[in-house]
Amino acid sequence: MSTPYNGNEDDFWDKENEGSGDLPRYGSTNHPEDRPDYGQGGYAQSGNGQPYSSGYDSNYGNAGYSGAQFGGAGYSENLFNNGSGQRDLVETDGKLQVFSAIGFGFKRTFSNAKLWLLGSLAFIVVSFILGGIVGAIFGNDAGQTGGGFELGTDLAGNIVSLISLALMPFVYRLATKEVDSRSTGWSTLGKDVHYFPTLAITFILWLISLVFSFFVVTMILGSFFAQLEAAGTDEVEFYNSLAANIGTFLGILMLIMVGYLLVTPLYQLMVWYAADGRAGIGQSIVQGFRSGAANYFRLIGFNIAISVVMVFITLVTLGLGMIIALPVYLLAQAHAYRQIAGGPVPFGSIDRS
Repeated sequence: MSTPYNGNEDDFWDKENEGSGDLPRYGSTNHPEDRPDYGQGGYAQSGNGQPYSSGYDSNYGNAGYSGAQFGGAGYSENLFNNGSGQRDLVETDGKLQVFSAIGFGFKRTFSNAKLWLLGSLAFIVVSFILGGIVGAIFGNDAGQTGGGFELGTDLAGNIVSLISLALMPFVYRLATKEVDSRSTGWSTLGKDVHYFPTLAITFILWLISLVFSFFVVTMILGSFFAQLEAAGTDEVEFYNSLAANIGTFLGILMLIMVGYLLVTPLYQLMVWYAADGRAGIGQSIVQGFRSGAANYFRLIGFNIAISVVMVFITLVTLGLGMIIALPVYLLAQAHAYRQIAGGPVPFGSIDRS
């Protein structure tokens, strides 16, 4: 009877098999567990053979990283698990998949409803309460000083906006953590928040939009509103002025909307880079601009699609759908940002074909 082949001309009863009983000796294989570096790589490699951290800031996941280390000590969430004990988060190719992001937004809004739907409801209620309180205070002051109720309303709106801006760094960070983990909850809120860089970029963008809005209302649409106010209480004169200028008004409004749509991709990712802790203020602005430019038309498509979805949900539900639309929009944006930034995103949330 022949003996098993051991890959060379040596008899399998060689010295290496001494003490092994009658078991044959086999040659080395190409299995991962047979490699000398097996178990030393830490996190699994990506499909292109590069370590997971490829494409990230060099400090991401290291001790120097300013946020919670990805999957490291102090990272409280239970990361995705594919059943084999490995984390089920993957890199992306940096190209936005529009409907994957929107689908993720819907899926997570409902699968984690106690956080996102209840949180959305709380945000809306608190905004209304704050708006009412601030509006009552400054509206009365404006009326008493002869400044007009309109001035008080504008001031109240800006104060509520500033309060909302102060809270947004927490919300942005929570959304990025939702991309990382299924176990995100109320206890996650406030953890590892990169507050001041996120707040600074949010405030800068808000201030630019405020200046632009003031310019549009006063310089471009000012004459239109002046003619309507000149009509006073004369309804016939009012409707005549409205009919004479409505075409111009709608045309200007359309141009503003198109301009906003074309510019938005260039800045909408900036705040996400800061909220995710990948860069400081300056680099978040630079990286956000570059990433937005690289995915310019995809982001335009994303913004159109998500806007249509939000409007549809809101109209069909007579406004109640805002409770759903807000978290869907936020989580879709977080997932879109992560796609463009190279990951990580849940394995099943993108098309890898």
